[in-house]
Amino acid sequence: MFLPSKYIVVAYDIENDRTRLQIADILQYYGLMRIQYSVFAGEIPSNKINELSSLLFDSNLAETDNITVFPLCRECLNNVLTLEPLPQEIKHLSL
Repeated sequence: MFLPSKYIVVAYDIENDRTRLQIADILQYYGLMRIQYSVFAGEIPSNKINELSSLLFDSNLAETDNITVFPLCRECLNNVLTLEPLPQEIKHLSL
């Protein structure tokens, strides 16, 4: 069965070490790969974006913490400029 997918980039600024690790673990569970210290990217099934966003935003965040989810269309993804190739495959997500 084919599930449509969407490429997303998630950037975060989390002060608390434990919360920051929890956010990174969630992102890795959903198959995203770290591309910078506080930035993950990858392709996930479209029907999982809201679920992932809810998990991230419902985490124990401080008032000064921030998480941003950037969905990218195929055309936008093809126009990304980077030195290293962006991660593509879904690695950990169980459906």
